[in-house]
Amino acid sequence: MTWSNNGDANKVPQEAERIITLLQQYLKLEAIDKMSVAATFLIVGGVILVFAISAVHFLSTGLVKSLSAWIGDEIAAYYIMGGVLVLIIIVFYMNRKSWVEGPIVRSISQSMLKEVEDDETEE
Repeated sequence: MTWSNNGDANKVPQEAERIITLLQQYLKLEAIDKMSVAATFLIVGGVILVFAISAVHFLSTGLVKSLSAWIGDEIAAYYIMGGVLVLIIIVFYMNRKSWVEGPIVRSISQSMLKEVEDDETEE
C-alpha cells in the first residue's frame, strides 16, 4: 500500500494515538473494575469475619455452660472447648491447600483463561 502526499501520512499517527488513548481508557476501566471487586471482597469478608468471630464466641460460651452443667466443672469445660477449637484449627491448617488455596487458584486461573479466550474470539 502506498501513501500519497495529500495528508494520508498524517492519518496513521492520529489513528495510532486514538487507539492508544482508547486502550489507556480501557485499561483504566479494567483496573477500576478489579479494584472495586477486591474492595467489595475485603469489606464483605471483614464484616463476615466479625460476625463469625462473634458467633463462635457465643456458641462456644454456650457450649461451655452446657458442658459445665453436664460434667459439673466449668474450668474443665473451658479446657475441653479450647481443645476442640485448637483441633479445628489444626485440621483446617492441614487441609488449607485443598480447601482454600486450590479453589482460589482455580477461580483466578479460570477467570484469566476466560479473558484470554474472550480476547481471542473478538479478533
